[in-house]
Amino acid sequence: MKKIILPIALGLALLATSCQNKLEIPQKGVVSADDFYKTEADAQALLTNMYQALFSSHNIASTEGIYNAQLMLINYSADDVLAAGGDPEDHGDFRVFDEFRYDHANGPLKNLYSGYANGIFTTNLVISNFSTENAEGKEPKIDTQFTRACVEEARVLRAYFHMMEALCFNTTCIVSRLLDPTEFPEQAASQKEVLDWVISECDKAINSGLLLVDGGKADKDATARMTKGFAQFIAGKAAMFNHDHATARKYLGDLIKQGSYSLVPTSEYWTLFHAAGDGNEEVIFAPNMIEDPNFTNSGGGRNRGGWMINNVLCWRTDKMASAPSVVAKAPANGGGWNGGAIQETFAKKFLAHDGDSPRRKATFLTEEEFLYEMDWSGSAVNNGTRAEKEKDVNRGIKDPTGIYSHGPYFELKNIIFNNIPKLLAGDKADSYPVDNLSNYGFQNQKNKLIARYAEALLLYAEACIDGDASDKAAGLAALNEVQTRSGSGKTSSELTWEAVSEEKQYELWFEGARFHDLVRWAAENRVNLDDVFNKSKIHDNIPTVTDDFFTKDAPAHKLSVSYTEAHFNPFVVGKHEYFPIPRDMKISNPNLHDVLGWAAE
Repeated sequence: MKKIILPIALGLALLATSCQNKLEIPQKGVVSADDFYKTEADAQALLTNMYQALFSSHNIASTEGIYNAQLMLINYSADDVLAAGGDPEDHGDFRVFDEFRYDHANGPLKNLYSGYANGIFTTNLVISNFSTENAEGKEPKIDTQFTRACVEEARVLRAYFHMMEALCFNTTCIVSRLLDPTEFPEQAASQKEVLDWVISECDKAINSGLLLVDGGKADKDATARMTKGFAQFIAGKAAMFNHDHATARKYLGDLIKQGSYSLVPTSEYWTLFHAAGDGNEEVIFAPNMIEDPNFTNSGGGRNRGGWMINNVLCWRTDKMASAPSVVAKAPANGGGWNGGAIQETFAKKFLAHDGDSPRRKATFLTEEEFLYEMDWSGSAVNNGTRAEKEKDVNRGIKDPTGIYSHGPYFELKNIIFNNIPKLLAGDKADSYPVDNLSNYGFQNQKNKLIARYAEALLLYAEACIDGDASDKAAGLAALNEVQTRSGSGKTSSELTWEAVSEEKQYELWFEGARFHDLVRWAAENRVNLDDVFNKSKIHDNIPTVTDDFFTKDAPAHKLSVSYTEAHFNPFVVGKHEYFPIPRDMKISNPNLHDVLGWAAE
């Protein structure tokens, strides 16, 4: 540590040396850069900080209050998700993305942007200190195989943050090194410029030969790291959003040929969204702060566990006669908060296509399954006859006001599993780990799924549509692989955009893909966003579901649905495809400005 030498008058220079030494006082709480960034341990520490930051405030795997900005804002903006909640204004700061009522001052929007910016900063701490990619082009104090590998891991994560920032905000800054305190990031000229840079950075990392390669089904650790497969995934996805299908085919095709990943069996589809599937063969990236000893979670598990996000996404059990056993630990004084409901028209379409497939059941339950095929924590007739269940006063929706913004379908994909439902796992239900590993009812130990192989296959299939005959054959095989695994019993005989886009909506519901895909497809004149969001009347018909057994003294449980209009703004084509840059960010950086429809506000 450097010492601070106080100025000494010439007349004091003759004082005893011991007196002068007393003035050489180390500055407390400061670590000089000259004494850091020069060992492999320093590089490991910065890499640990980079991964740990994924779970710190505002970031992609963290909790910010009762929401996660990336999870909520992107999924709520899609046409197949309803914000739900207890009433039309519940969770208003992020439900406005479902209803296009947000503006530049929105808090969750600021947290989304700052999450990407903070993440980029942590990656640049690694890159700028252990490579020449810094303001002065200085050589690093140490240059070993290990430190170079750290740099390439950081490069991949930095590319991911830039890609997501571009998909959300259209045109953002490319921050390729640590900036001096007086520097402001420069905004790119276009989204394409950002995505071109993302692809080139991924290519650099891939060709370095330094990235981890996932070892397959038994290699759970690699799923929580920046790997060659994740770099290929990012490059391929960025190319798709650049409308460059040939480049997307290259990277995604290489990922598939690499053979590191495979789809989980049909019967285990549900595990992808629960702790039972953490680190499985389909996961390309899901940050994990508990199992990997190199990247421990100092937050005590609460950020990683999602905390109140799980309350938001759980069924409103306080409205029910008792809690379904799957969420038996839901707090008795309020239960879940009913967020992120599946939109009814889409649920009907999904059900008509998939029927009783394991994929559909893992995504949402029908009325029949919810009322009669699930166990209920207060019921004495879970193993009884259908007639007994029909008259069971401890199941169904008891509150006469019903459950707002929820039709007769009950999403299961994002529900925390306190008990594994037999409807999904059969006789093996007791052999799987549950999501909750603590006494806190909604403490979810599920890793945050960022990228999985099914999405890579579907992106590749779409990229192959305009390729040559061999491309089309390979693309159809990729599409069929996802279709076969679903258990729907339906596969395509021809590779078409309609088949791929439909399959993708079923496969990736509430996984952050749909909204960005709609924007991309609109730019390619494949969909009309006015039709999707406005003419479809999805916001004019918000359901409330009740149970006739309790409200109409019916002889058996039967759900009824009534409809009201949401408090919403119409989707404005040319504006709502992207979020506005948060006001505070524009104030702090004069180089930032809005584009498209937001620029006029």
